[in-house]
Amino acid sequence: MTPKFPMLFQIGIIVRDMDEALKNWEEKFGIGPWTMGGLSGENPPLDDLKINGEPRKGVICKQAFLSRYGMEIELIQPVEDSPYKQWLDEHGPGIHHVAMAIDEPYDKVLDEYKKETGKDPWIRGQGIGGLMDFSYLDLREQLGIIVEIYKNIDPKKVGHSYEREGEPAVK
Repeated sequence: MTPKFPMLFQIGIIVRDMDEALKNWEEKFGIGPWTMGGLSGENPPLDDLKINGEPRKGVICKQAFLSRYGMEIELIQPVEDSPYKQWLDEHGPGIHHVAMAIDEPYDKVLDEYKKETGKDPWIRGQGIGGLMDFSYLDLREQLGIIVEIYKNIDPKKVGHSYEREGEPAVK
């Protein structure tokens, strides 16, 4: 598999406690402000959320986003049993993934990944009537990282955005 990654636009970090993590980032290190979000299959627009093909209800994780340094930093606190919780239990807090733009069609990259590694994406999330489709490719052997890719991301735009009822768009 030789996809080209023209842009790194996000670093995803798993944390045990979002409140404590934000306190550390903002108060101790002066890095903020953060925009809150979450991955939940409870309400629109994510009421059709699927993780690895399975419909998911409930809050999977709390998220906080910060656009800085020409990219986005995402903090993820697992809330219920999920691949994110499994990662936290096995590896502890820390960098979980980097999100990169791809310059080939998304489905082609997934097909090539499967052909070369024999594996499906570690996590594939889908929802919002097909508008959201993201995958984590375990490239730890090749690159030392897990790479998150998106189907509907404009590679010229840093970060991503979606709106949650009553909250500003996450950018």
